[in-house]
Amino acid sequence: MAVDAGASLPVVGQLDFTFFARSQTFIYFYLAHFRRTRPVCLSLGTPLIHRRSFPFPRQDAYGFPARLPWLLWCAWDRAGLPGARALRSRVVGAPEAQIHWARRILKARGACLIHAHFGGVGYRALDLGASLGIPVVTTFYGTDIVGKPDWGEWPQHRQTLFSRGDLILVEGPYMRQRLIALGCPPEKVCIQHIAIDVDRLPFREREAHGGKTILCFAGRFEEKKGLLNALDAVAALRRRGVPLEFRIIGSGQLARQVRRRIAEHGLGDCVRMLGFLDYAAYLAAMALADIFVHPSVTASDGDSEGGAPTTILEAQALGLPVLSTTHADIPYVTRPGESAVLVPEGDSDALAEALAELIAHPERWAAMGRAGRAHVEARHDIRRQAARLEERYLAMME
Repeated sequence: MAVDAGASLPVVGQLDFTFFARSQTFIYFYLAHFRRTRPVCLSLGTPLIHRRSFPFPRQDAYGFPARLPWLLWCAWDRAGLPGARALRSRVVGAPEAQIHWARRILKARGACLIHAHFGGVGYRALDLGASLGIPVVTTFYGTDIVGKPDWGEWPQHRQTLFSRGDLILVEGPYMRQRLIALGCPPEKVCIQHIAIDVDRLPFREREAHGGKTILCFAGRFEEKKGLLNALDAVAALRRRGVPLEFRIIGSGQLARQVRRRIAEHGLGDCVRMLGFLDYAAYLAAMALADIFVHPSVTASDGDSEGGAPTTILEAQALGLPVLSTTHADIPYVTRPGESAVLVPEGDSDALAEALAELIAHPERWAAMGRAGRAHVEARHDIRRQAARLEERYLAMME
């Protein structure tokens, strides 16, 4: 009989709407690197999607028996189709049923603590934690700070979470101050860095190569990602005759607008749409680029990065100079003026000027890459950060 190496470790119930979404490597990396606790994942939707990219023990992953597949709602919501909110209630079921289901599993597994990913999950976990007599930790990631216009009673639920939750985690100081301004007690909200597996990201210094400059963007096609602004900046440089190629990784709700903007600017010959890639293919595409562009903005509905895109960390680890904005915690996860050039968010002209300057001076790229790699190794390496988070867990269990 095989021996379960993690059988004696204290169990932490990890809650999310689904494990593991392709865009949520920032959650998976932590779970895969815990050494002093055993993560047991409870998904309110389909568990263990994308298993090849994110291997995880089947015996430690559970999916709520929803009446409709979670992926159906995800596709509906990403397409921006009407009725997504109503459909979601049918997919995930009633909160009372979720709590009863999760309580039964976590009690059987002897869970000592709950870590909820995203504010909405944290709110649902409050009664669960109380019924089991264990602490509830919640990590906020961005949209859940203020919520969407159709989130109904979320402001009240958020205050309840602030009051009853044991610990709130965020990825940077900007995000922390946002939550404090919304009413979270300062002593309850702490910074826990977004972290990546630096060892999986081969560093390469960028240098002039005599060909087209390869720009890369990676992210969901949402307003807050600033992709339309990036296309405007690329168009401005093309009009100046700057030789470049813009490679776009991702997909999402704004796909039609993105294609329309490409056509309007006549960029079909220099923009490559690579689609949503698995993690290995995404890293391979990033590794071929010269400059990483990700000009995040605050969306018209108030949505923002909250903290900062994980892709900016990965770009720096790979040695890419970064062009981004002074949005949210992006100045905190980069070294402005050293690893990254940051411009005001929403300013396509400033973005174009900064991009032109970077392309004109490739002798700066290598030093920017070294600064970025050092920054990520020092503050965002998953081995250090996972150990730090487990220390928080164990202290709360005591």
